[in-house]
Amino acid sequence: MQILPARAKKAHGVSLSIVPIFLLVLCIMGSMALVANRAAMRQQAFELDREKRQLTQSLGFEAESLLAAVARDEGLGELFQVQRSRETLERLLAALNRRQATDYAILIAKSDGHLLAEAGETETFSRRSAFMRRLVDSARMRGLDTTTIGIGREARVLQDGQGAFALATMPIGRSIILAVTRPIGAGALRRFSTMLAIPNLRLVGGEAPTETSIAVPGLAGEPVMSLVWMPSRAAAETLTDLAIFGLSASIGIAIVALVLFRRMRASTEALLMREAKASHEARHDPLSGLPNRAVFCDTLAENIEDLPNRDSSIAVLLLDLDKFKDVNDIYGHAAGDKVIVDFGNRVRALLRQTDMIARLGGDEFAVMQTGIRSHGETTWLAQAIIDAANRPFVMDGATMQIGVTIGISFAPDDGLEIAAILRAADTALYRAKNEGRNRFALYEHRMTESERIRKLVDDELRGAIDRDELTLVYQPQVHAENGRIASVEALVRWRHPSYGLISPATFISAAEERGLIVPLGQWVMRRACLDAARWPGLRVGVNVSAIQFRQQNFVRDVARTIEEAALEPGRLELELTEGVLVEDADQAEAAMVELRSIGVKLALDDFGTGYSSLIYLRRFAFDKIKIDKSFLDSMEATGESAILVHSVVHLGRALGLEVTAEGVETEEQRRFLQAVGCHFLQGYLFSKPVSADAIDEMLRAEAEADRGTTPPLSAA
Repeated sequence: MQILPARAKKAHGVSLSIVPIFLLVLCIMGSMALVANRAAMRQQAFELDREKRQLTQSLGFEAESLLAAVARDEGLGELFQVQRSRETLERLLAALNRRQATDYAILIAKSDGHLLAEAGETETFSRRSAFMRRLVDSARMRGLDTTTIGIGREARVLQDGQGAFALATMPIGRSIILAVTRPIGAGALRRFSTMLAIPNLRLVGGEAPTETSIAVPGLAGEPVMSLVWMPSRAAAETLTDLAIFGLSASIGIAIVALVLFRRMRASTEALLMREAKASHEARHDPLSGLPNRAVFCDTLAENIEDLPNRDSSIAVLLLDLDKFKDVNDIYGHAAGDKVIVDFGNRVRALLRQTDMIARLGGDEFAVMQTGIRSHGETTWLAQAIIDAANRPFVMDGATMQIGVTIGISFAPDDGLEIAAILRAADTALYRAKNEGRNRFALYEHRMTESERIRKLVDDELRGAIDRDELTLVYQPQVHAENGRIASVEALVRWRHPSYGLISPATFISAAEERGLIVPLGQWVMRRACLDAARWPGLRVGVNVSAIQFRQQNFVRDVARTIEEAALEPGRLELELTEGVLVEDADQAEAAMVELRSIGVKLALDDFGTGYSSLIYLRRFAFDKIKIDKSFLDSMEATGESAILVHSVVHLGRALGLEVTAEGVETEEQRRFLQAVGCHFLQGYLFSKPVSADAIDEMLRAEAEADRGTTPPLSAA
């Protein structure tokens, strides 16, 4: 008897213990292989049955969709007027064919089966007409109900010996039946193939012997055509390919698998869960579960690539919720989240299987609508989405009301690049917002100038202010008696790198509407004070909007700006219009008293254009009035405007106010204003608005004139 060492016994015991485990693993794997093979065969049969059912339903859906499309046709009502000639009816049927992409339409009298009118493609007209006559005879339609050959759910797919087509019939009035057909060609088969993930779908003549085929019956019920497709690789074949490799590899990994199984199972499950979650989150919005922007753009790109193979368009709808911020502010973010989810579900219920909705972020969504043959299909969807958004949203008994604004663009009409299509839809969305929100707008290739500027203000003006990209120009105000510069008026300019010089009247009014006038006004005042600090003794005028003036901290901001620029307060002149004073006269008066207390000068701009200027002069402490240039544009020496200017100048002097006339452009105007006693003049006769460096040159020229080196400056 041989005695083995303890270590050898242990190793032998381990090896012996591995044998039954290995045999057990082999038995289990063999059993699993048999079960898998049986399951694969059952799965193959199940998949084949499923594909046949899906194709059968799709063929029926093709006929149902044809009937639904014809029933919605707005021109169908003309066929109700039966007192028409055959030629007129055939023309109407031809128009119906064009609109609905059908190839044959026929009107038949129910009472006697008489053919009233027919229209169709030239190559299918004769045989389709004969086929329809046989169909009428076989259905015995004389005096019977119209459902005899199929209406609604009974609409069918038939064939006429040459090709398969969808057939739908419907009553027109009490005595006429309309029958229409649409060929099931390569386009429809490609759509079914894409939608059902069934490759190589095609129609062949006769009855195909393969399992992956469906017979299409003729009028007599015999199979005359077959729908054939290429099945995906069967599970049994895949199992066979893997069997040899799996059996050989299993022997090598069985022992290791038994040892590592417990540890690997837990870690693998956790890893798979993390990967699945990460993959889903990368392609879907975590709140609504809708596809995100990346998925939307990828899908849109795929559909654009397939456009050359289609005779239809793609519509992109950008959706922006109205009043959504109010929901968050009033009811909380939980309510806002519910609105997002419910809105997404409402829109998804309106879409077809081939359409798509995605959440781009926040309260912005996008919808892609494929297979568009007319803009009316998309506008109908847009209005349906608006109606859905207008229905109340309810959470915990609270009723929330929102709306939606929609911008629409089309491919290929508005471009074939994703960026161009989305930009066009965004432009249309912006137009719809400007027109009042809770509506839709289609992209037009030419935006109005005002819309372009307003969008530019929205997108870039705030950044231009923050980046100090604006500039100031100054227009001198000269003494009437000698033409020397007394003060300058600061005017803001925006020279955009792409759009060039943008009119101040345009972007300032847009800034007021978009809530940017306050930071813009603060920037102008700060820059003007810094420039004025280099011109000793010269006063600088800054226009102040009503919105800026009514800010609670306006006086404090003015004082801080003067201090930071090291400018004497008396050299800053704020130009106010009557609009500043109208809304809250008491608040305006208090602010003006504070400004006067720190030494800032105040001027009433555009004097004479309002209806109560004299009241303002009596109540508010202005230092200057500025006569609006409209009085000078048509002024004649003996005209009414001249009389008014003369009166205003004398009124200002009588009240101890300085008087400045704006818009002086001719020597005759200058002489008249000097004669009536106007203190200061401003206009193109002396200088256009110029840069701060140009003001330096003008002041230097005046100084040299004082020393007698150059003639004094009287006009520029």
